[in-house]
Amino acid sequence: MIEILLVGDELLSGSTLDKNAGHVAGALYEAGLTVSRITMVGDEQEDIERALHVPLDTTRFVIVTGGLGPTEDDRTACAAASAFDRKLLVHPEALALMEARFRELQRAMNPANRKQAVLPEDSIIIPNPVGTACGFIVTSRQREFLFLPGVPEEVRAITKSFIVEHIKEKAGSKQIILNKTLKVFGIFESMIQEKLTGVLPPKRTVALGFYPQYPEISLKITARGTERSRVEQDMQQFQDVLYEHLGDYIYSENNERLEEVVGDVLTTRQATLAVAESCTGGLVSHHLTNVSGSSRYLERSFVVYSNESKAQHLEVPPDCIEQHGAVSEPVARHMAEGVRRVSRTTFGLAVTGIAGPTGGSPNKPVGTVYIGVASKDRTEVKKHQFHGTRERIKMMSAHMALNSLRRFVLEG
Repeated sequence: MIEILLVGDELLSGSTLDKNAGHVAGALYEAGLTVSRITMVGDEQEDIERALHVPLDTTRFVIVTGGLGPTEDDRTACAAASAFDRKLLVHPEALALMEARFRELQRAMNPANRKQAVLPEDSIIIPNPVGTACGFIVTSRQREFLFLPGVPEEVRAITKSFIVEHIKEKAGSKQIILNKTLKVFGIFESMIQEKLTGVLPPKRTVALGFYPQYPEISLKITARGTERSRVEQDMQQFQDVLYEHLGDYIYSENNERLEEVVGDVLTTRQATLAVAESCTGGLVSHHLTNVSGSSRYLERSFVVYSNESKAQHLEVPPDCIEQHGAVSEPVARHMAEGVRRVSRTTFGLAVTGIAGPTGGSPNKPVGTVYIGVASKDRTEVKKHQFHGTRERIKMMSAHMALNSLRRFVLEG
């Protein structure tokens, strides 16, 4: 029923990873629409033409992304005109929308941009909410070909504002589809499967999808039917079972990032936070400050990489470091308590570890990480053993630190 055609030499060479097909297919799937094939071609006009000539017999819609820019190697509009035996003409509506967009951006419209308004005859314009170049639709052989720019942000915006609803209306879909995404952290995919084996309701109208994205996993529940109350009931039944068997591993059901959930937890309690990082080098603080308004709860952050900085800024006793080592439970405890004390915050969060690939030992191998969380009344430190590259160990350490803080605050 639906195909996606990706255009661009950069995709075939591997210099750019495609971000469009997954987003478009996902958005259509959530609306109850299935993509049957995804094809990729380069920038040569003949290759694009051939691809436009060979959709599957059952295909009604072909979504094409890329090749609509102002440069010489953007040839998709020319290929479409040739493939469908149409003249190339300046489209008045497309040109007017482009000119208005450039005025809005307070930028001069380069003469080369005019090329983006030269489209196949009888094209229908698809407005672009965030970019300068419009998309367009050409109908041929009882199929609609929907051409979009290749910039991922523009594809996302057009998919949301136009593509999904347009295809739903044209396809006459009356099915009710509800989606819910549960974000899970701290448990492997295989362990989730083991916990859920034999306990999920045997409903053919509900599907559960696993979407790992290191270092966490998204569980997407999709419920379908023609009666809304029944679909909602089936969705809730599935969700209840997931919570029953996965419990605290689920940190969000609104597709929020972990740092957003942590921010909400702290804001609700009017709590403040100070962070001390060693092996993560500021990554925890980077995640926290990616949330708008994080200044309400994040008071300050220290990157204390050397032993001297731990003693100077966090008041970690030098003899403690000398006796136990910088990567140890006592030092992580002093770091968490010290950063809270010197910052006068509600909570202190500390990370110290060995990210590798050097620095490990038989007693403390690469990936050994201690995470400490402290309040006025209690301190909790846990040892973790992570694996993988330096980047993965740092990423996992930062996520585990945020999750440890979340659980510490909720339990307290």
